[in-house]
Amino acid sequence: MMQLLTSILLASLLAPAVFSFFDRQPIGRSYGTVSAERPAAPRRIEGESLGIQTTARAVLVADNASGAVLYAKHDQASQPIASITKLMTALVFLDHNPGWETKVTVTAADQRDGGIVYLNQGETVTVRDLFHLMLVASANEAAAALARSTGLENFVAAMNQKAAELGMNQSQFTDETGLSAGNIASPRDLVTLAGAAFSQPDLARAVTTSQYLFTVGSSGRRRLAVSTDQLLQSFINTGPYRITGAKTGHLDEAGYTLVVTVQKDNGPTVTLVLLGAASQPDRWQEAKGLVDWVFGHYRWPDES
Repeated sequence: MMQLLTSILLASLLAPAVFSFFDRQPIGRSYGTVSAERPAAPRRIEGESLGIQTTARAVLVADNASGAVLYAKHDQASQPIASITKLMTALVFLDHNPGWETKVTVTAADQRDGGIVYLNQGETVTVRDLFHLMLVASANEAAAALARSTGLENFVAAMNQKAAELGMNQSQFTDETGLSAGNIASPRDLVTLAGAAFSQPDLARAVTTSQYLFTVGSSGRRRLAVSTDQLLQSFINTGPYRITGAKTGHLDEAGYTLVVTVQKDNGPTVTLVLLGAASQPDRWQEAKGLVDWVFGHYRWPDES
């Protein structure tokens, strides 16, 4: 009897759910008036599989069109998100872009510990270079310099204001790089952030770029920045699958984090949020497994 009750409970947790447990609003969308013409949610195919085991502390897979939750694990609690923070940094920057060809010189205050350093103090690059270094290679000094280029007196306050405007009610930002464990969000809020971020063409192109070649203006030095997202070279970005947006992150407090949006056959699109994976290989394997499981166990209304 106990096993039967457990199975029913697990099945209910994994059934499509269009509404958030917090406020009964669709996830991944503006928190304004809900359209009566939202697309129908995908239908779960009958089967015994309830998903895959993950080391991640929290997981959420949502259908982008309907907002339906297709898979969830501890998806309501806020926790550190590491460099996924840079998606919010990018959105605020785009609202205050001083011009893509604006030159910026890296200062000592821009330098940060952690990650690969692509720019040193005194080197000059364009705002476009900073934007790509932040999103392709997750360069922390690029994020700091990019925020400074906007001229905003309190960039972090603008990040929190943007989060409020998007309806990210379980989120808080304390720095622009993601190095602070005080940058927190729930998986449901990160689906909303991904929807806003990846709808921006410049941002979407940057986060799906595998390599970025740039020139340091003050020295003429050329360097190649490599994406932190190994999924761009995986099967969920080939064949029927296409990654349309992604951002990785890692901190000791956050574990290995990821948000990624994947489209299948130019049709159904899902967003996966994975927080607190135990290792980098676990993050990649769990993300691939979850995306493949969801597309294999649901059917969308326009599919035969």
